[in-house]
Amino acid sequence: MRNSPSKPSVAVTLGDPAGVGPELCLRLLQEADRGILPYRPVVLGDLGLLERVSKATRIPLAERHVRDLRNLNSARVEPGKIQAECGRAAGEFIRAAVEGCRSGEFAAMVTAPIHKESLHQGGFDYPGHTEMIADLLGVRGREAMLLTSEKISVTFATLHVSIAEAAKSLRQVEIVRAGRLAAEWLGRLRGRPARVGVLALNPHAGEGGLMGNEELSRIRPALEELRSKGIHAEGPLVPDAAFTEHARARFDVYVAMYHDQGSIPFKMLAFEEGVNVTMGLPIHRTSPDHGTAFDIAWKGIASPSSFFAAANLAARLARGAAGQEQG
Repeated sequence: MRNSPSKPSVAVTLGDPAGVGPELCLRLLQEADRGILPYRPVVLGDLGLLERVSKATRIPLAERHVRDLRNLNSARVEPGKIQAECGRAAGEFIRAAVEGCRSGEFAAMVTAPIHKESLHQGGFDYPGHTEMIADLLGVRGREAMLLTSEKISVTFATLHVSIAEAAKSLRQVEIVRAGRLAAEWLGRLRGRPARVGVLALNPHAGEGGLMGNEELSRIRPALEELRSKGIHAEGPLVPDAAFTEHARARFDVYVAMYHDQGSIPFKMLAFEEGVNVTMGLPIHRTSPDHGTAFDIAWKGIASPSSFFAAANLAARLARGAAGQEQG
């Protein structure tokens, strides 16, 4: 598969074989087979597993768009269950996509959902895609996750840690890094400076230190640093009022202090069209903003909207990068 600015090749990982990733891939390959996509998706996965899911869901398999890694005993996979073999295979799909992007074979990658417990049982000690891909690329600690849609965008100062750990590990440098990356990324995508809203950690933004001092000791200094870099940043925003319709009109992206603080409002507003982007990487990577949905796996009823949006954005980013290189 060769890349071109007009129709880049995009690696698509199968995700956890026991989840909804395989059927989402089948849906995407249906679109590819019709020849209407502005990119060439290549699913990195297991052909035998896709054949099983195709039969179960009655979604046709466009085999010519699949790269069979042959790293899974598909007959042993049980849909909707945590399995070490599935986690191992899912990790290997990711690794193959990263290697293909790094070599230039693929212009971007899209990852179908993984199950973190399966991934751990399969021998990959990462809390999620974001950290694993950054580590494989040698940029661990420089990445940040962005959830983005037309309605709302959110990035995170802490990510896949407990709430107790988030409060302890919150650092000014991480707030600044997430805010800066999001401002730069969305600024390029939208063609204008991005407006950043930085959330407080504590209720009522700490009430001047009465409900915690993180706003005074870490968040306000981060805001000052962001502004010193020429970024339009406001805060600390009171979290329970920050996501009203009026408030959202003021910002292009929010910096959340912990995972659920940002992901709950995002999923309430943009579950069907939301896309997860990993910023700070030397490659383009997107994914849908939902999990493996084990409860509906292999039933053919999972909505492909977020997955399609992720693939479309990956291709858009790839075409934009190619255009910049030519320019």
